[in-house]
Amino acid sequence: MSQQLPPFEPVTLNELRRIWETHPDKDIRRLTLEIQRYRSVLKEIDSLVANTQRAWDDAVGGHLVALYLLNQALLTERRRVPAP
Repeated sequence: MSQQLPPFEPVTLNELRRIWETHPDKDIRRLTLEIQRYRSVLKEIDSLVANTQRAWDDAVGGHLVALYLLNQALLTERRRVPAP
C-alpha cells in the first residue's frame, strides 16, 4: 500500500551538489547518488519510450495507449524536476 508524499519542492542539481559537499555522512551521500541515478534512469526510460513509439508507428501506426500513459507520467516528472 503506497502512501502519498506531502507536496515539496524538488532538489535542484546545485542543491544536490551542495548536500554532497557539506555532508560527508555515507548515508546522505548514498541518498544524493540515488536521486541522481533516478534522474538518469528517467532520461533513459524517456528515450526508450520515444524509440518504442517510433517503432510502433513504423510497424502499426497510431498510438499505443500504454506508451501514451507512460509518456504522460514521464512528462509530469520531467516538468517537476528542475533543469540542471
